[in-house]
Amino acid sequence: MFEKIYFMGIKGVGMATLAVIAKQAGIDIAGSDIAEQFITDKILNDEGIKVLEGFNEENVKSFFADTPKELCLFIATGAHNGFDNVEAEYARNIGVKVIDHGEAVGFFMSGKPFGREDFEGISVSGSHGKTTVSGMIATILSEANLDPSYTIGTSVIFPIGAAGHYGQGRYFVAEADEYVAEANYDKVPKFFYQKPKALLINNVDFDHPDYYHDLAAVKNAYLDWASRLTNGFIVANGDDVNTQDVISKLDPNIRVVRFGTDKTNDFVVTDFVQEGLGSTFAVYRGDTKLGDFKISIPGYHSAKNACGVIAALVELGVGVDKISANLPKFTGVKRRLEKIGVTKDGVEIYDDYAHHPEEIRKTLEAVRVAFPDKKVTVIFQAHTFSRTKALLPEFAASFTNIHELIILPTFASLRDGADHTVEDDKEFVEKVRLTQANVKLIEKPQDVVEYVRKNLTDPSSLVITMGAGNVYKIGYDLIANSE
Repeated sequence: MFEKIYFMGIKGVGMATLAVIAKQAGIDIAGSDIAEQFITDKILNDEGIKVLEGFNEENVKSFFADTPKELCLFIATGAHNGFDNVEAEYARNIGVKVIDHGEAVGFFMSGKPFGREDFEGISVSGSHGKTTVSGMIATILSEANLDPSYTIGTSVIFPIGAAGHYGQGRYFVAEADEYVAEANYDKVPKFFYQKPKALLINNVDFDHPDYYHDLAAVKNAYLDWASRLTNGFIVANGDDVNTQDVISKLDPNIRVVRFGTDKTNDFVVTDFVQEGLGSTFAVYRGDTKLGDFKISIPGYHSAKNACGVIAALVELGVGVDKISANLPKFTGVKRRLEKIGVTKDGVEIYDDYAHHPEEIRKTLEAVRVAFPDKKVTVIFQAHTFSRTKALLPEFAASFTNIHELIILPTFASLRDGADHTVEDDKEFVEKVRLTQANVKLIEKPQDVVEYVRKNLTDPSSLVITMGAGNVYKIGYDLIANSE
């Protein structure tokens, strides 16, 4: 057990939720980050967690002073130079154990930092949908009074609150990310550190081209991780070809439960009907109907995600009555088709984190069904130069059947190099124009705000800010002073 934990890069969604867990568990914590506003600011403030501005040795020195170093832990984000950050280097030099975020999630799930041996981990993996699926699970377990612990990659889960929580129950829910744990010193996928009771694979797709050179490499990472499961079971998307390719190569002694729409799956979703921003559907386990279910978020893909959640929880022994009663209470998570507000002209503003072509396509499909009479304008900001370049044709084909598309310059990750120019963004626009005629590049966020305020003044319009960068701030600017 540790008396003190320091979080370098504490405002990141992964780090902030771990910090909340540690604080609620009674551990003395501190953390540092840049001054920029983050979506996690509120949950940190609500927990009384003060963020030290900037990175310097004195932050670490003063926090760990007078505490035996074997009782101190330093957790470093992969951003801000990772283990080469001045604070991480200082902590290591004075004898404090330094680990990255990926290792920290697995460590927390083990229960060891809290003197717990009763945790049963639920790891939610997949190229898309991890946050929503994890949020569904956390909500159901929380509303069923099972008091789970969870660390989920956003700031807020609606309606249960902060996306990090230390509970007294036996379940520990965590997103399981396939990205590299630390770019220079720990080049293994983050999810390798998690040893769950239930491992959910929602889908497998090509992403993170800065680390994985092709789809085969991504699938091999999932196979390697799933093969390590020695005391649990896997819940896998039986409709996803790539996931099934991974599962087919596993040792037959590893128990796999499949879910999806195909009748060959163990858990099958049928009779889907979307009603506005919600939907209803039935789930069968073999020939037995488990019941009719309702969710409060849109999209056929959301119903299939929920089927995976139902399968995992049923296999863990959670009653169907508890699942069906509490599933509708989940209304989404921060930055996943979240309604931000309404402009003074009556235009609704939504925000979505979609930053991969498949996510964009699924989100827009759901929006078109939910708002058939709306003229949808998407304000999109691509995230990372490497992803944008590697998936350019897929991005170009994903923005279909919308009224208008506004593209901002690509948001650079802290991992990106400088090999990107305005001409690259113009090429992006020209590629998209092949399938979406009404598209324009606007380079400054404030110019986007002014354009929308001037040109979208009819309540028949609907605006979605979309991307994993800071595009969401435009939505808040649009509704400012609208009351």
